[in-house]
Amino acid sequence: MIFLTSSILLGFVRLCLIVLFLFYLNRKFVNITRRVNLLDFIISNWFSYTSILIVIIFALVELNGYNLFNCFFIMTIIIFIDIIGFENLKNPRQYFNKHLKSSLLSFLRNIEIKKSFWYWVSFNYTKKTKSSNNTFLLILTLFIGCVTFLSRYYFIIYDNYSLTDAWIYDLNKVIQFDNQYWFTYELATDAELAIVNFYGKITDVSPAIAMQVISILESTLLAIIIFWTIHKLTPSKFIAPVIASLSFALIYVLTPINVYFILKGNPIFLALTMILPSFVYFLKPDLLKIKKIHYFFTFLLALIAIGLIDLFTFCILIPPFFIIGICITKRKNKIYNLLVLLAFIVALGILFLIYNTACYYQGADLVEFIHQNLLSVSSYTYVPQLIFPYEVIIQYVQYSTFISFFIILLLMLIKKENWRSTIIFFIYFNILILFTYIQNEWIDIDMLNNAISVLLPIILGLNIAILVRIANFGLYKLERFTPITVTIIIALMLSSSVYYQEKVIKSLTVSDQTPKQILDAYDKIQQTFFDRTYCVVNDPATQVISTNSHFFMNYDFFLNDYSKIDSINTKNRKDPKFLVKNPQYSLSKSVLVFVLNDKNKDENNTFAINKKLKPALIKELKLLRKRGREVKLFYDSEFLKVYEVVNNPRESKVSNLIFEI
Repeated sequence: MIFLTSSILLGFVRLCLIVLFLFYLNRKFVNITRRVNLLDFIISNWFSYTSILIVIIFALVELNGYNLFNCFFIMTIIIFIDIIGFENLKNPRQYFNKHLKSSLLSFLRNIEIKKSFWYWVSFNYTKKTKSSNNTFLLILTLFIGCVTFLSRYYFIIYDNYSLTDAWIYDLNKVIQFDNQYWFTYELATDAELAIVNFYGKITDVSPAIAMQVISILESTLLAIIIFWTIHKLTPSKFIAPVIASLSFALIYVLTPINVYFILKGNPIFLALTMILPSFVYFLKPDLLKIKKIHYFFTFLLALIAIGLIDLFTFCILIPPFFIIGICITKRKNKIYNLLVLLAFIVALGILFLIYNTACYYQGADLVEFIHQNLLSVSSYTYVPQLIFPYEVIIQYVQYSTFISFFIILLLMLIKKENWRSTIIFFIYFNILILFTYIQNEWIDIDMLNNAISVLLPIILGLNIAILVRIANFGLYKLERFTPITVTIIIALMLSSSVYYQEKVIKSLTVSDQTPKQILDAYDKIQQTFFDRTYCVVNDPATQVISTNSHFFMNYDFFLNDYSKIDSINTKNRKDPKFLVKNPQYSLSKSVLVFVLNDKNKDENNTFAINKKLKPALIKELKLLRKRGREVKLFYDSEFLKVYEVVNNPRESKVSNLIFEI
């Protein structure tokens, strides 16, 4: 039921449509000659513009100017400048005259020769082979994204995070961005929560729904990035990338992911969505196709954004890769590698200035702040679904890197092939494993394990790419059969993930569904009613959901005082001056009362005590009905009912406005 009615799915669909629409505009009007596929479009723009967006949100919040319009306005200017180029800004009139005239002439010519409808909506590939490859990439990108989203969404039934104290605390911080608060309640790297706030705005979902979906979106994007990483770094363009990405998306019995907190946002995962592309662009600078100065500033902004998302990632995960990479990459890339190192040093200085200033005004110690943000109390490795001990899995993966390393050396010596990127990732992975054995108060092992859970499928993909390369010796031009091979692999992985993991996953403990039904009820309410026109009666723990949205009333006030206020309001309703002078007797147009059923036997959740209030709440609702108030059932589920007390008919629901119009 939750899956069909929740805005989680609706928000994801809206986001996909936004991305596809932007991709269409890019291909049709911006990159007309340089054909960019959907996969490259998503990764390159995520890497470039998300970092800019995070910096913009941070600056706007600090300047008390954060809202959706200001973000769009600044981003539009930046994108506009990026499209036309800094050089053309020197003589904009000449640039626009030239391009507008050529575009207009081309448009009129196509109308004159009566181009078909499909010409105007298609991408007009010139090469059949490239067209088929890009179409196949588009299908795989959408498929991997949808499969990962649905796979993670399934585990909502095991979620123990929603409506906990930690969830409520994080939600409050998400909402407070609208009140221009950053570094207000706690000195922490909160850029992930800023992205949650922004996601809620662009997809028109509530902050609570955005909080529920952020971790799923992080995993979905990571699966696509894993595919892209293997696709760019190895000769295997489809087989190895598909296996790697679907391993991350579908395999839980071999991956150290805490399924009980799968809905909890993970700053490391969000940071990795920017780190992995930065690693690839560090190894292959020509993929960005930009000048050195732009390359420097792109990395600078990305590194600042990563530092605002997660300090552990910035301080612990990034430096080893850059050091290893600059020692092994080709000589022609050294200048770009040095620019990245310079960008890292400058970003480090800027982040030091930001956090030092925040600590100064908050009266906190900078060293203590850094130490606290290099550790995570809420991040821990608890993986009951693993069929093998975690240490054994890591050990076997390490063995695979050693074996593959010697195979790579043979390929490099005999065939003169370039496998430097694979070697760098193998060394980097083993160094991170080495870090897990270091007992140091500045290195959080659980946070390292979170990062390793993403690197595991990448290492698997690199190993598969080597096997595919070996197979090409016997099966020459294996790529000719790629669509068939990939289809078979996908079918096998989907069926195997269900068949071999079903028993283990079913042994997991299903979490209490009451918090999910409460959030689902809130979702339906916020879709149905106008903001500020209704009041919710619920447990005080849920008051944060009402912030900046609607009025809130706790159970005690409703049971002890509401009927008195209702009586006074009714007697004086026809006197407009009375309510102006006595606003405390005003009533919302609708009051929605949450009533927990007795069916839920779980006594451990925060809301269990409210089951005892059911008789009193029902009695109060019957009293209001006797007074002539319209009381109707708004939401009904297994453990929860929500009743609507209508004080002003046809004045609070969205449908009422549409009907009146």
